[in-house]
Amino acid sequence: MNWSFLKTEVDAGDFLIDCRSQTAYEQETLEGAYYFPFIKKAFGSDPESHKKLCGPMQAVLTEIQKSKKNRVIVFDEGMGMFSTRMVYLLRAMGMTESFVLGRKWPIEGTKRPGKHKMEFEPAEKSKPIENVVDKAFMEKNLTKLQIFDARTIEEYEGRLPRLTAPEEGTLCGRLPGAFLWDWRNLYDAEANLIDRSVFKKRLNGFPFMPERPTVIYDYNGARSCLLALMLRETGYIDVNTYQGSWFEWRKSSLPKQAVSMFGQKAVVVAPPRVGGLDRKKV
Repeated sequence: MNWSFLKTEVDAGDFLIDCRSQTAYEQETLEGAYYFPFIKKAFGSDPESHKKLCGPMQAVLTEIQKSKKNRVIVFDEGMGMFSTRMVYLLRAMGMTESFVLGRKWPIEGTKRPGKHKMEFEPAEKSKPIENVVDKAFMEKNLTKLQIFDARTIEEYEGRLPRLTAPEEGTLCGRLPGAFLWDWRNLYDAEANLIDRSVFKKRLNGFPFMPERPTVIYDYNGARSCLLALMLRETGYIDVNTYQGSWFEWRKSSLPKQAVSMFGQKAVVVAPPRVGGLDRKKV
């Protein structure tokens, strides 16, 4: 693996963050590892929702500073969405020595039942997080942005509102002008991240330019962070994630594509006729 945001070894002086499930963490984790439940939650991008993300992130940074450790290693089952989300946010808030562990669980090392589960209150004030944009930014700049959709093709095509536990009656669809890069295609057949050269070759298939502002979204802002880290390492200059993602956008009156209601039969509406002719033929 030749990605600089990955580290394959854990040192004794590292601050460890476990992003697996809470049950797995409480059963067994690397000795001294912390667990922060907020990293699995969906957040809107309005000021109040943003406070709910900022508060925990600021508290995590405080815990790292108190530990006097200079490097953070984040792990989950194997270079997944929540470990990459944590690293992306830590780096965005100035903790540049934050890395994803490029190995799969179980990991060698002393293990104990997890005891450092920590939850935090929202921040008192909403503060910007670098390279994390909100709905207002998306609305203002929608036609100027290069947009990646990091969800699955089923979500992108409007057949599913979300990958897991979709609810009947939930709006499906995508942001206008978005190009699909299915998050699952960032991994090879052995569930390891694809090589940088393979990634760059696939990236050349998109009509995007590295110097233009690029935004990535998914359902709740987690899957997009891995693609953002990879784009940064392949020469993309202005890379951002949209915090609210489809979780927020679907509830708005803003334009959408491939719209349908999950669990409901599609209603086929005949195209309007003009002068006795089908409009498609006019």
